[in-house]
Amino acid sequence: MQKDFDSYLEYIEANRSRFSAAVYEFASSITRYDLNSPHSLHDAWLSSLTVKENRNSERPFELDTTIELVLLGPMHDREISLKYVGVQSYRFEGKQNPYNWADTFHGDISGHEVTATDDGSVVHEIEYVSGSRIVISCKDFACTEYEYTHNK
Repeated sequence: MQKDFDSYLEYIEANRSRFSAAVYEFASSITRYDLNSPHSLHDAWLSSLTVKENRNSERPFELDTTIELVLLGPMHDREISLKYVGVQSYRFEGKQNPYNWADTFHGDISGHEVTATDDGSVVHEIEYVSGSRIVISCKDFACTEYEYTHNK
């Protein structure tokens, strides 16, 4: 991870042409990192993680791996969905939170960053307070949100 946030934003801007429009929009948006924003990943909790190996029945060995992370937003008022396509590698590491036993393995994201690789892929790295990590290398990804509404 970058040493400081300003350096990270400079990196994103300097590498803008290496990211798709969706990845650049996500990675450059201050709201995705702002501790007071409901759109931030900081303090979000993992709700689900789905890995799919999408196969064509005529060519079953030519698969397209996709991953979807669904997060409960930091203010618990929305779901944030991250959909990764053209997955090239992934790593999930889970550790219990030593500071709060009720926090689970994947509660409270402490930081995340997007980087570009020399082969044209992007890497999204997510770190949790517990020490758990999710690292996904893919061709592209997109973020969508679903805000909860309450009937009054």
